[in-house]
Amino acid sequence: MKGAVFTDIDGTLTTDRQSSVLDDAALRALRELVKSGYAVIMVSGNSLPVVRGLSLYLGLGGLAIGENGAVLFDGHKVIIECERCEKIKEIAKVLVQGAKGFLEESWQNLFRICDMALKWRGVSEDGALRITRKILMEIGADWVEATSSGYAIHIHPTGCGKDRGIRRMIQILGLKTGSIYCVGDAVSDIPMRRACPKLVAVGNADPELKELADIVTEKPSGKGFAEFAAKLVTFKP
Repeated sequence: MKGAVFTDIDGTLTTDRQSSVLDDAALRALRELVKSGYAVIMVSGNSLPVVRGLSLYLGLGGLAIGENGAVLFDGHKVIIECERCEKIKEIAKVLVQGAKGFLEESWQNLFRICDMALKWRGVSEDGALRITRKILMEIGADWVEATSSGYAIHIHPTGCGKDRGIRRMIQILGLKTGSIYCVGDAVSDIPMRRACPKLVAVGNADPELKELADIVTEKPSGKGFAEFAAKLVTFKP
């Protein structure tokens, strides 16, 4: 194994940050990385079954990190990486009730363990995040963190980010830190910085992520991922 690439999905492998369609160039890049001897592990806010399924059917081997680092599949079993997960489902229901129609639970919450996703309606993304944090403060849930992936508001135990899952997977695979790369597009990918020696931001990433990145691609989203991969291994994106 030459090394590993940990990659976000939405906005990083898709055609753009508003789409859920995987970019053709990114798909080819994923396979080229695997052919060249790199482990490719998807790290997403999506539920673990979604991430594991994508990894398996795209030929990446099935290793997966879901729920923004809270849970992972190591090839044999599901590992819950964060604490106090059993309370998060209750908090999600309180938030939906308190938001009075502005928030609703994602269908994926049926399959989530530690990071609940809430969709907003009738309000902006920033407005939904403000509502969520206000209710959390009112109910005294200071141990719960709320972030936005651009697709949903995610609530999880404080300190439970993508770095937690990445560190555990690095340990499981026995990887050398010098050959590890992480690729993302959003503020929710910032925790990757704490676990990855080399952080990559696609060209249309949030400014906060670009500031922390070692590499910023010229191209956006999936084509930016392919641009990075082509520099790591030799192929035409």
